[in-house]
Amino acid sequence: MTNQKITEAILAMRKEFQTNDDKRDAGLPTKVKGVKRIDNLSYGPDPKWNLLDIYLPENVDKPIPTVINIHGGGWCYGTKETYQFYGLNWAKNGFAFVNPNYQLAPDAVFPEELNQVDQYIHWVANHAKEYDLDTNNVFLVGDSAGGQMAEQYVTILTNNKYRKLFGYELPDLKFRAVALNSSANFMLDPGTISGAVGGYFTDEVVKSQREKLDTEKYINQDFLPTYISTANNDFVRNNSIKMDGFLTAKGITHICKMYGDQEHPRAHVFLINQKDDIAKQANDDEAEFFKKYLK
Repeated sequence: MTNQKITEAILAMRKEFQTNDDKRDAGLPTKVKGVKRIDNLSYGPDPKWNLLDIYLPENVDKPIPTVINIHGGGWCYGTKETYQFYGLNWAKNGFAFVNPNYQLAPDAVFPEELNQVDQYIHWVANHAKEYDLDTNNVFLVGDSAGGQMAEQYVTILTNNKYRKLFGYELPDLKFRAVALNSSANFMLDPGTISGAVGGYFTDEVVKSQREKLDTEKYINQDFLPTYISTANNDFVRNNSIKMDGFLTAKGITHICKMYGDQEHPRAHVFLINQKDDIAKQANDDEAEFFKKYLK
């Protein structure tokens, strides 16, 4: 696919996703009783993209167990504003929620988005005390493209050899578990990188950085306890099922749950929808899973 075709695909994806997300979130409150929000904290040099919000539950013991989000959007769409309602729900569940932006493709190409994830995770480690964040109880969540980066980052945390490929340093945080929601994994499988996705994983990237993309090769038994969520009409559902089998074979503690059925179908990343009862159940299930690993 030519660069022009990829750009056109990205613009079309952004338009479609924005329309759907605006419709999904219409009328939701940006302020929630019992939750304090701190917006637009800078974690890096880019004044637009290197910003994050923190949502803090009030009247809870401190320091506060903390969820760090990696948003989805095909590596070329999405902002923290898109995820604010999802994050506020985590705060209502008793977790601090760190909700960052990152620069998108095609302006960023692999691994530049992951570099920003690493940057904001280190920011959390360095600023945790200012916001009563519990550095001993940190959790990672990612959906779709964000799930791919969450899987990749956990592998970087838990495999020194893989971490050296990226040149990252370990953050001073104790991660307890990860949630992969409608996650994109197994990036080197045929057909996975196509269309707008090629704006981030360019042909040159796939050729020159193939080893970094082969994340599953480096997953070992130190990988974090994992909650995998998908849905009956999730277009990457089989990816989650494959990951379930992969982690089972590796002996890694995990849960894989598919939500929705023929009478009540649910689609890709359904759990971001704060108006949906099945999404509420999925989010509550993940919160309970995380709470089992609090120390």
